Amino acid sequence: MAEPLLSVQNLTVSFAVEGKSIRAVEDVSFDILPGEIVGLVGESGSGKTVSAMSTIRLVPNPPGRVEQGRVLFEGEDLLTLPIEKLRALRGRDISVIFQEPMTALSPLHTVGRQLAEVVRIHEPEVGREAAMARAIEWLGRVGIPDPEVRARSYPFQFSGGMRQRVMIAMALILHPKLIIADEPTTALDVTLQSQIFDLILERKAADTSILFITHDMGVIWELADRVIVMKDGRIIERGEVEPIFAGPRETYTRELLASVPRLTDEPRAVTPRDPSVEPILEVKDLKTWFPVKRGVFARTVDWVKAVDEVSVDIFPGECLGLVGESGSGKTTLGRSILGLETSQEGEILFEGSDIRGLGYHAMRPLRRHLQMIFQDPYSSLNPRLTVLEILTEGLIEHGMLQGDRREVAARWLEEVGLDADTMNRYPHEFSGGQRQRICVARAVAMEPKFVVCDEAVSALDVTIQAQVIDLLMELKDKLGLSYLFISHDLSVVKRICDRVVVMRHGRVVEAGRTIDLVERPASDYTKNLIAAVPVPGDPAKRLRSAASTSRLP
Repeated sequence: MAEPLLSVQNLTVSFAVEGKSIRAVEDVSFDILPGEIVGLVGESGSGKTVSAMSTIRLVPNPPGRVEQGRVLFEGEDLLTLPIEKLRALRGRDISVIFQEPMTALSPLHTVGRQLAEVVRIHEPEVGREAAMARAIEWLGRVGIPDPEVRARSYPFQFSGGMRQRVMIAMALILHPKLIIADEPTTALDVTLQSQIFDLILERKAADTSILFITHDMGVIWELADRVIVMKDGRIIERGEVEPIFAGPRETYTRELLASVPRLTDEPRAVTPRDPSVEPILEVKDLKTWFPVKRGVFARTVDWVKAVDEVSVDIFPGECLGLVGESGSGKTTLGRSILGLETSQEGEILFEGSDIRGLGYHAMRPLRRHLQMIFQDPYSSLNPRLTVLEILTEGLIEHGMLQGDRREVAARWLEEVGLDADTMNRYPHEFSGGQRQRICVARAVAMEPKFVVCDEAVSALDVTIQAQVIDLLMELKDKLGLSYLFISHDLSVVKRICDRVVVMRHGRVVEAGRTIDLVERPASDYTKNLIAAVPVPGDPAKRLRSAASTSRLP
């Protein structure tokens, strides 16, 4: 039996919240062997991220505190290691892929410089040019197009999925012994996810160990050797992947598996459409291009055609899916519709009126009707406001608050599966999935007519994802909402969308009724997207992990 690379023993972590000590992790123990991938799954708030980040002392103290436990990495206790020695281990021997890349990347430096800096810090013998060359190589390996050009871009110039790929490159570039991956492929489309899987399995074959935190059981099936299931801060079930999937002992594990959306699931009934009804939103030949600037005088030398002559329409009460690879332009299209990105040409008709190019004052009365649930919940929530203030500030601003402010906030928190007594907390006190639920509540509380859902459920675990999808559909029917549902998860899109539009390189590749497009795709690109969808329990998908390496005792 090989000695564990990492051994977590009786770890207990608590947080000071509103004068109380709350245990987020209680008596957690597990080992990771060299070259092993261990999946850590559970609902948002189950303690999986806190468990992982506590092992390398990345949980802020205060409010977090390790009450007890040991974390042995190659025999040394990371919890008592001098901080200088621990910092040397981080990055070189232990890398982290964070869940929210926008908060982990510096907004002041280009992505190429940040990657090269990681190399220079931990491998000082590598020269500046060689470090940048390696940075560009890894940007290409994680699927960033034109890596030489994009290495000079800043994080805000990348899509959410592209930023996540930068984080993955940063974690892999030094060939560490252990990678802690916190929802590393949540923001990625299925084809890029598959590419990242290959890179991870390549590192596994070189004896790198991976702690893979995710709510996606399909990912666990494809990658992991063993799985650990957490609930309420405790480990409730663990074992090798195939036996757990074939016959989980715990009811909670069975619920996780049953909640996974699959392409084989029956779609919801299509929204009835009256042919005489006009679209609530029409986009006609829209162009949103971004300049690529170079030189001292920042001259425009090229254009990124993020949205290029795109036309779509959405009818009242309809859910239109928008899918495509990360960087295909789907988020830019959603932001352009709401005036959050400046488009150069085309029309955006909302209830018959062209709203493209309207100024702040002209758009202001329309804002309550046009809402967006953003992909990155942390950067879209004001860190200085409590959840109570976040949920009610829009209602107050538009004169829509009816009744007691706290009662309104409590009702919406409960609607999205959060406790009402969390309303006095700040965004940093929630997990990523919990923050996304707050974003959903904030948007729908305005009772809008049209909502852009930009990866609105991708950060949620499968059980909460199902609840939020049901909530979105219930509100759609109750309030007559229309959705532009941007997603890389075709299984979710099939489940809830009436029609779907596929984008690639800023253009529409294919469009049609969801069930027709999923079952009879016309383009090779759409066929590849469908073929890459993880399928938990499918033996053919499991072969990816089994074929990579089989050296575990």
